[in-house]
Amino acid sequence: MPVNLLINEARGSQAAPSLGAASEPAAPTEKLSVRHLSFRYGRVLAVDDVSFPVYSNKVTALIGPSGCGKSTLLRALNRMHDLYRDQHVEGEVLLDGENMLRPEIMAQHVRSRIGMVFQTPTPFPMSIYDNVAFGPRLYETYSKRALDELVDAMLRRAALWDEVKDMLKRDGRDLSGGQQQRLCIARALALGPEVLLLDEPCSALDPGSAAKIEELIHGLKTDCTVVIITHNLQQAARICDFAAFMYLGKLIEFGAADQIFGAPHQPQTRDFVRGHFG
Repeated sequence: MPVNLLINEARGSQAAPSLGAASEPAAPTEKLSVRHLSFRYGRVLAVDDVSFPVYSNKVTALIGPSGCGKSTLLRALNRMHDLYRDQHVEGEVLLDGENMLRPEIMAQHVRSRIGMVFQTPTPFPMSIYDNVAFGPRLYETYSKRALDELVDAMLRRAALWDEVKDMLKRDGRDLSGGQQQRLCIARALALGPEVLLLDEPCSALDPGSAAKIEELIHGLKTDCTVVIITHNLQQAARICDFAAFMYLGKLIEFGAADQIFGAPHQPQTRDFVRGHFG
């Protein structure tokens, strides 16, 4: 098994387009397809019949006012609702055409393919090294050398290695907020997810730390597909390729970032991105 779980030549590979003068850019491939997804907390409908594509090796941003269902939708994509009683989901979440909501598919398997990083950094109460190694140890048996190389690679991938390489035995909770968030990203990447979900990853960080996370997200597209929630519209416009605007549990508009932020079709989307949303 390769040490760097992110490098998989068979995953998401596409034929090279023709180099002729008449060639056009290849259409993006759907990695994740959300189809008619509805979510209820008991009898309360939080997400109402939402459908949209998530394209391979692109960043898709979920935007909208607080309470519109973004985080609920994001958590449904990797079956977080399975951890709680009285939460119900309908519809489909297709990963490479396979419905991840089917009960016969184990939630643990889904979360290894669709990773998630939360708004508040949540390092485990263990060393920096063990935080990154925790997930891989659950799934595989590694030699010490292979595990060392994996931890090294993931900390470098998360732009954290240079800051922590001399203190890998230190408790991960002792790091700064920005470092903790990058540690959580390294921990998620260590399982080699095909899709990475980020729920407001920069909201609790200072501008410098947020900038490092943004730069990291740009680099992640070479290895995986990213879905991010952010209330910072300037940040969303900088980092995303596609955006979905939600309001009151419904998807109002989905499109390329340039279209959503520059020339939205729906008046509600236009009011929101221009700061006129009441």
